[in-house]
Amino acid sequence: MLQQLVQRIQTIAGITRDAAALRVLQADPLDLTLHVEQVWNAFAMSRPPHLQRPAGAARVAAWSFGDFANFNPTAMAWDHLGYSFVLENTRAVQILRRVVREYRSGEGLGVPSVATQRWLDVTETLLFGAANPLATWLCTSTVRSDPEGVRRNAYWRLLGLDLAFGTDDNRPFAFDKATAANTAFVALFEELLFELWQAVSNLRNLVGVNASDNDRIYRLTEQLAFILRSRRQEDLLAREELASATALGWVELTLSADTPVVVDLRAQATSAADRLRLRARTSRRGHGRRK
Repeated sequence: MLQQLVQRIQTIAGITRDAAALRVLQADPLDLTLHVEQVWNAFAMSRPPHLQRPAGAARVAAWSFGDFANFNPTAMAWDHLGYSFVLENTRAVQILRRVVREYRSGEGLGVPSVATQRWLDVTETLLFGAANPLATWLCTSTVRSDPEGVRRNAYWRLLGLDLAFGTDDNRPFAFDKATAANTAFVALFEELLFELWQAVSNLRNLVGVNASDNDRIYRLTEQLAFILRSRRQEDLLAREELASATALGWVELTLSADTPVVVDLRAQATSAADRLRLRARTSRRGHGRRK
C-alpha cells in the first residue's frame, strides 16, 4: 500500500522516488491513517454494493484534510497477502519492535533525531496499534488484540502457511488457526513451479523427448485460482490483507534506504537485507535474507 502511495506521489507531484518515500516516512501518523481510509474506500467503491459500502460523509470530510488527499487511488491499491508473508518471515517486525521499545524506554540506542522520533510515532501506529485515532482496517480489538496474530491467521487461511519463527523466547506462537485453510497451496504451488521449470527447460527442445506438460500447468493454475478465490468469498480477508500490506510496507520502506532511523542506528548499507544488521544493536536475530 505504501509503495503504491510513493509511486502516486512521484508521478503526480513530479518528484524523485527518494523524495516521495521521504515524504511518506516523515508524515504525520494521522495523515497516513486517513490515507488508508481513502485506499479502503477506493476499493469499496470498485466493488458491487452488496459486498462493500463506501465511506460516510464524516470520514470523507476527515481525510479530505489529510496530507495525501490528492493522491487517492481509483481501485484496489495494495499488495497481495503473500508480499506481507515474505517480508514478515525476515523477522523485521520483531527487530523494529525491539528498536521502538529501546527508544521509548530509555537511551540505550542513543538519542533519536527529530526525524526518527516521527518514524517512531508512525511505526507504533501502523505496526503496533498505538491508540490509532481512526482504526481503518478494524483488524484488532479486545477479541483479537495482537496484530501479528491477526496476520498469522490470514496467512494460514489463504496460503496454508505459518511464519518460520515463534515468539521472542522461541515458543510456538499461539493464534486462531482456522479449519478452513488452503493447506494444499504449498504442494500445488511447488508442483506448478516444477512443471514451469520443465516447460522452460524444453522450450528449445526440437529433437529430444519433451517433458513439458502444458495441460498440467493449466490444471494446476486452475486449482490454485480456485482455492485462493474460495478464501475470498464476499471479500473475506480484504481488510486483513490491507492492514498487513500497510504494516509490512512500512517495514520495507524503512529499510529501503538509509532512512533516519537506519542512520541513527548506524546500520547504513547498500541493501535492505544488510540494513537489518541493526538487529545487532537490539539483540534480535533476523530470519534469513530477502531478495
